[in-house]
Amino acid sequence: MNREKMQSFSDKLHDSFFLRSESEAKAALFGQPGALLPQRRLRAWKALALISYLVMLAMQLYAIFSFKGSGHLINDAWRYVRDAMECHNAGVWYPMAEDFKVVGGLAGTGWVNLMVLLFHFTTDLKIVYFANLLFVQVILFCTLYLARKITGSDTIRYPTTVLFCLFGTFWSEVCVARTEIFFTALAFAALALAFHRTRWSVIASGFLLCYANWVRPLGVSFFVAILWLFLMLRSRPLVCVRFIAAFCAGVMLLSFWNYYHGGVFSYQPSVGSGNFLMGCNEDADGSFDKTVFNEGKAGYIPPEQLEAMSVDEINKVYSDAAIQWIKENPRKFLLLMPKKLLLMYVTETYSGEIWFDNEIQTSGRDYIVSLVSILRGQGDRPLEHGDVIMMYTQGFYMLVFLLFLIGVMWSMKKGYWRSMSFLYGIVLIATAVCMITVGAARYHFPYLPILFITAAAFLDSAWLRKPKKG
Repeated sequence: MNREKMQSFSDKLHDSFFLRSESEAKAALFGQPGALLPQRRLRAWKALALISYLVMLAMQLYAIFSFKGSGHLINDAWRYVRDAMECHNAGVWYPMAEDFKVVGGLAGTGWVNLMVLLFHFTTDLKIVYFANLLFVQVILFCTLYLARKITGSDTIRYPTTVLFCLFGTFWSEVCVARTEIFFTALAFAALALAFHRTRWSVIASGFLLCYANWVRPLGVSFFVAILWLFLMLRSRPLVCVRFIAAFCAGVMLLSFWNYYHGGVFSYQPSVGSGNFLMGCNEDADGSFDKTVFNEGKAGYIPPEQLEAMSVDEINKVYSDAAIQWIKENPRKFLLLMPKKLLLMYVTETYSGEIWFDNEIQTSGRDYIVSLVSILRGQGDRPLEHGDVIMMYTQGFYMLVFLLFLIGVMWSMKKGYWRSMSFLYGIVLIATAVCMITVGAARYHFPYLPILFITAAAFLDSAWLRKPKKG
């Protein structure tokens, strides 16, 4: 009797507004086999997809072999490489005990350890760049798999491949030794395995997402999305239990790893509190501005006091200062959110430094302003090939983002938005986190596959599958 009641409740839940079946709507849009579609159009998309993939590989290899800025790393990459090299030279794994004393705690733990492993073969950074190239292929495969599973279309892989492979950021990011590519590969592999829903794929999904969160503490949005996915797919409770158990077991194992190697039982210390304060202080402008830690500012801690404090104590000072400012300035806090949103989504030039051998910073407003000056003939340097690639990358990103927004509205109009809701949820949660902390363009990188899937679903159903006239 209890089982019957539970089944009845489950049926009512899945017939509700949020979980109502969309099989008929998707069948009408995506169900027709590709063999029955206009073949000339289909052949054109197939050829374009293949050409796009070859272009991406060629540009990635060109970037790896032409890049000469490995000795002048910038942004977060220099710290990851420094920490990995120190551990390699000392013959240990990350973290060492002294790494916990760095302001903000550990950073990119899972990524740094992967680099330590790679450095056992060679300390040439090209091995890291080739690893990034392979992880981009993982992201592409998982994106194609998810697009196919969500829509049921056997042709969506063509527009998805075109949008993915012609996206200039994937060409250059391979030579940036940051966490973006590795985290995204792990997170979307976890999503794909969760969708597969076999016993071992669900367990592997939990472990992979846990490891992803060890690389960057952004796993919460994917964790919630996977649980929502299980609910949408009417998965048995045991499926959720396996996933959660695997994730928690991974947290414990990695916490013991940190304890064994660094002497502190901690899963993922992060710079989150520092970002929180940078986004919530009197001088905050929504960007990654570190002036709040200067002397006389809210985040300043005297050096002698800083040395005697633990990472947790330092982070508490930062978070307390940020919370206090929000309480005293709720209106200013809310008015900063549109600026953070703009900074997070308006540009796509953050990985372009490699085209200039790391001699020029391409992220942020300053580069855009200088590029406009160069185009007007008023710049202090000539236009370079890196500038051309950045203009292309920015333009193509704006096109993809526009198609994403159209795709969201299209999914609502055509009645398949619930099937996409777990992906939309990832974007919403991630964006909300940035609205609380700081906005930066590269923070949207891990969610690019969602833009491609949504945009490709629109192109597939509205264009590629459009009935032939006459």
